[in-house]
Amino acid sequence: MPTRTAARAASLIGGLALAAALAGCSVTASANLTVPASQVADVAASALEDEVGIRPEMDCGDEAVDLVDGEVVECVLTDPTTGSEFDAPVTIEDVDGSDYRVDVEVADTPRG
Repeated sequence: MPTRTAARAASLIGGLALAAALAGCSVTASANLTVPASQVADVAASALEDEVGIRPEMDCGDEAVDLVDGEVVECVLTDPTTGSEFDAPVTIEDVDGSDYRVDVEVADTPRG
């Protein structure tokens, strides 16, 4: 189960945060440890909810995510108050075995 190690946020349209960081765990049999994209989405959404009190919907696809420093997962954030969708790439950072941090950067403007 992911555990929160740190969170940082800035303002976003509708009060959502621009950045969040936390840790999570996963183990697989591949060359690199991986975590399901759905877990990355859940961890990022939880951090944003902790910061602003509103849980966004996050979709990071269906692929397993390599736990490698600098790995970028292309996600889409949906603002629950407006339904607007924003590009929200998530970067995997500070990987130490199955522990890692994520950084979420949310676009300033909705997807067109």
